[in-house]
Amino acid sequence: MEIVFATFESELDHDAIEETMRQRAQKFREVPGLVQKYFVHDRENDRYGACFIFDSAQSRDAYFESDLSAGVGAAYAVTGEPAVTKAHLLFPLREADGLPDPA
Repeated sequence: MEIVFATFESELDHDAIEETMRQRAQKFREVPGLVQKYFVHDRENDRYGACFIFDSAQSRDAYFESDLSAGVGAAYAVTGEPAVTKAHLLFPLREADGLPDPA
């Protein structure tokens, strides 16, 4: 499994960002190979973003090449460059039924 943590700054206020996240959530439920997505707010630095968990590097890469990914900047009025970290999941602390094997 693959994890991506991405954050950005925005011209929008908090309520508008959260509403946009909620409006777009269903589209993310339909992304092939996206096991989970956590919508996040770094209050200290006022950055928003997400922690994505993908079932494979192929699913991760396909998402980042998609129109849904390409539309993030406009949807959230992103300013500056997003910070993106990609990592391979070695193993979880707790096992969860129904999740793919991280290896």
